[in-house]
Amino acid sequence: MAETNLLIHNYPMKTNRNLFLSLATILAVSIIVMAGCGGSGNQKANEEAADTISKELALSPETMNLLYKMPTPFEVTTLLEQAKAGYIFDITNPVDNVGKYMTEKSKAINLGIYSADLAYSATYNHVDNTNQFLGCTSRLADELGIAGIYHPNLVEKVKEFDNNKDSLVAMVSGIFLATNDFLSKNNRNQVAVYIATGAFVEGLYLASSLNIVATDNTQISSIIYKQASNYDQLMTILALYQQDETMKSLYDEMLKLKPVFTDFGLEPDKKLDPQRAIEINDVIEGVRNILI
Repeated sequence: MAETNLLIHNYPMKTNRNLFLSLATILAVSIIVMAGCGGSGNQKANEEAADTISKELALSPETMNLLYKMPTPFEVTTLLEQAKAGYIFDITNPVDNVGKYMTEKSKAINLGIYSADLAYSATYNHVDNTNQFLGCTSRLADELGIAGIYHPNLVEKVKEFDNNKDSLVAMVSGIFLATNDFLSKNNRNQVAVYIATGAFVEGLYLASSLNIVATDNTQISSIIYKQASNYDQLMTILALYQQDETMKSLYDEMLKLKPVFTDFGLEPDKKLDPQRAIEINDVIEGVRNILI
């Protein structure tokens, strides 16, 4: 494992949540408008990808709200930064993997996984890595027929934000918001569930991987503990798809994560025994390896 680079940057969090989300929304709209001006070349490919989507389950308004209110990957990565956890590129999903995902399920799940890695790199202001993960998420989104989210010149736009973490994070948040908006308006709920699942697992994996190398893992262990409610929320949604064999297999795989929150002694503001931290990471990594 690569040596941890301890966080030494003290980035000021100047914006409150409402202002942050407003900026993110504005940027998301800008990205969509710009993409719409030159995206007609991909229209046929997007339509063909959309044709492969399986018949959607009709979700209640309450469940729809539950699905699209799932936290973005920034929830975990921001907490990791605040806990002064390190940045380790080697624990992210290798960018070379992006070409091996052939099914809608694997593409959507790994769009979620790469989205978490994208949030991780943006949170820590690693511009080169952010661009790499933008390439991965852009490619998978295009193959899934999620049109109009990624502007072709987005990499150049990221370079403009060099050393301006707040702008970089807001731009990436805008992409997440725009993706959810597109999926909701186009009744692509099953794809949204896959993406949310991948993002959740990757966020949990990043936290558990950093937990085993932390000198004092109290704060990171608390971050993992606090993901229990998000896990329950996600499992509630996945349980509705039990009649779908593909979705049921994902539900069964995700069930393997339940012991993380029940069997290893995780508590808020409590240091975790190093061996327990390794065992938790092993459980999460086992599920994550199936998904990637």
